[in-house]
Amino acid sequence: MTSTNINPLDIPEIRSMVGQYLSKSDLARCSRVCKSWHASFVLLMWSTTILWEESYGARHKNPPLDAFLRHSHHIKHLDFNIDAPQQYSLTLCPNLLNLRVIICRMDKGESMDIIPIVIAQYEQLRRLSILNTYMETNRVIWKPVHYYHYLSELDLRYMEIEPTGTTAFWDLCAQLESLRIEKVSIAEMPARTITFDRLQLLDLELKSQNPIEYQLDWITRCPNLTSLDWYYSSDGQPTSEFMRRFVPGTWPHLNDLYLSGIEFTDAQLAQVIGAMQDLKLLSVQTCKVGSCFLEALRHHSHTLISLDTSTSEVLTRSLISGILTSFPHLETLSFPPVMSEDIIDSPPWVCEQSLKMLYISFLETPNQDAEYHQQVLQRISRLTNLKKLWLDQGPRGARTLEFTLENGLEHLATWKQLEMFSSYSHASCFSVSDVEWMINNWKNLKRVWGTLHPDKKKEFAAMFQAAGIGYRS
Repeated sequence: MTSTNINPLDIPEIRSMVGQYLSKSDLARCSRVCKSWHASFVLLMWSTTILWEESYGARHKNPPLDAFLRHSHHIKHLDFNIDAPQQYSLTLCPNLLNLRVIICRMDKGESMDIIPIVIAQYEQLRRLSILNTYMETNRVIWKPVHYYHYLSELDLRYMEIEPTGTTAFWDLCAQLESLRIEKVSIAEMPARTITFDRLQLLDLELKSQNPIEYQLDWITRCPNLTSLDWYYSSDGQPTSEFMRRFVPGTWPHLNDLYLSGIEFTDAQLAQVIGAMQDLKLLSVQTCKVGSCFLEALRHHSHTLISLDTSTSEVLTRSLISGILTSFPHLETLSFPPVMSEDIIDSPPWVCEQSLKMLYISFLETPNQDAEYHQQVLQRISRLTNLKKLWLDQGPRGARTLEFTLENGLEHLATWKQLEMFSSYSHASCFSVSDVEWMINNWKNLKRVWGTLHPDKKKEFAAMFQAAGIGYRS
């Protein structure tokens, strides 16, 4: 019996998996190897296509028109700028599933007329995004969109929906599973007879002319929400209206909750958390958190994987300790500025092995010396699975701990998985030796952000670039 050696790249499924990690230029090279490779890689090369205005030149280059026409049936995701040449934008892509319309300038009135024409071609769309749209287009967009029977995701940014378009807009929303709207003004809220039973993800930031009671009336008619991200942009504090609506059973499947713009008290926030089952992600950036909040949150210790308590206030030592010792599955943690001694003196963290992303800043007091700094870095060196670290600059004028060799950076050699390091400080003072240590010890590092030293930006950029690490100051 003879054995046959098979090259894994001779298997089309393996080639397709490999191709997902290649750049467009690499995919193009692979597609020219042979006929079988061409069949595998050309699909990935054209699957996502971007059409831009030709005058952008070096910033983006559209594919050759003849190639675009020949491969249009491979395109499934299309980013379409309204200033792109019409030979491209009016070409039908019969298998298109995702369309993103981008409008960068409002002095192109004639160009905007093409939007409803392009949209009307694709009744089979699953996802539609319209970014930075202006008022003069709204009268004509919703008529063709209303007939999208397969559309499940809609993303709108900076838009005004006039009275003539609201009925079609709400009818469309009733069939969606995911809706993201940012800086949008809607002339009329939906009729009370309309329910949104299919909607599972809602990311909502309406303009202030849409009162909270109308927004909440709509949100409470989405009984199957699993994720709610709500920003209420108003100077008022509508907590009582929200508390009246947010009771057990309102959203029985809600796992992810992001609240911004509303300042809940500690007790109110505890009541909101208590009305939820199996909480996984929680972001309460502008709320007051305290002992009531922590006690309510502990009921979700077996499910919570992401917590954001980024407030303007420094958390108390007991609250920091309570969070770090209560949630063993926590993967993402975003803290407001914390005092360094509160980290050193805290009991062992139950999330040391699970934590992958950390947003934090360590505040210093004038009497802290280098030995004290070493203790802080020794403490967090136990986060051996950390992949991303954001060091915030903290309040203006405050001193924050720098992650330098002088302060004990060598203790963080345990961070073998770290992929991103971001440090924004009011007075960063990283040295060449610090940067060399990062490059030599954090082998998985892919991106570095921040002003590591105001006078060494170019030098550090060259060092990171030579090591294949992206750097943005």
